[in-house]
Amino acid sequence: MLLNLREIHAFQTIVDCGSLGKAAEVLHVTQPALSRIVKRLEEQLGVPLFERHQRGATLTEYGAQLAPHARLLLNESARAVQAIEALRGMGRGRVRVGAVASALESFVPATVERLLQKWPGLQASVEEGLTEDLLAQLARGEIDLALTFDVPTAPGLERITEGAWQEGCYVVLGETHPLCGRTDMRLADLAEQRWALVPRGLQPREDWQQLFAERQLPVPAASVESKSINLLRRLVAGGGYLGWMPRALFEPPAPNPGQAIRILPLRDVQTTRRYALYRRQESHLSPATGALVEELLVGVRGVVG
Repeated sequence: MLLNLREIHAFQTIVDCGSLGKAAEVLHVTQPALSRIVKRLEEQLGVPLFERHQRGATLTEYGAQLAPHARLLLNESARAVQAIEALRGMGRGRVRVGAVASALESFVPATVERLLQKWPGLQASVEEGLTEDLLAQLARGEIDLALTFDVPTAPGLERITEGAWQEGCYVVLGETHPLCGRTDMRLADLAEQRWALVPRGLQPREDWQQLFAERQLPVPAASVESKSINLLRRLVAGGGYLGWMPRALFEPPAPNPGQAIRILPLRDVQTTRRYALYRRQESHLSPATGALVEELLVGVRGVVG
């Protein structure tokens, strides 16, 4: 059974818009015409994809099963066109990569610059995110490569390489925090402190919690949870919170006095993480994306801690 990309595009637009009426406006077709397109797709699959109601349309269980595959099909179709354009147009096209903040703060800018010097007609789309979010985007086909921290398993994804450099995370604080300058602290001394951290379920938070669990210490509650690295940095730099960050997120020091982030040395804490570069399994990399892989490999392998 071959699916029609026009019908898949219509299906995905309805999913994104939440109603046939809004989707018809986006697609510049009438609502009856859009209904006929969806009906053909439903007839081909032999199942209903939407439940229609006054406030819009919601996915049936069949539609929910199709949705992630539909998005991936459309993304792969766009990538195929871009790959042909890259070959035909001598370097035109677009490369899409997601990277964790510490990589963006260190070697990724120089990597992208080297790529665009070699392929001046390219467009580079660079997303910032946390490891788990970027790997999910990669699996959905929203990005072509993910430069994250190494994870034990990544279903449907292939690790191209991992960095030899082991990057440590540290308990950090602002210059005005009462504990700044102390060198005699242990993890147990921080139980009553306020923490600003990424949410539960994300690897940095899991690593942080494991520190306490391994020492049979109660895990403190986070006073602030956010996926925004900039927000966490501001809160920690302000002196009211402790944080848990890799060195690349707070060095070099902030230019404004009193806004620098410092490591709180602990006698009993030391952790490391590795960068890793991922792609989707069995996905075809365009020539431009392949060139980006080569540049990123240089960056990942060349980072010095």
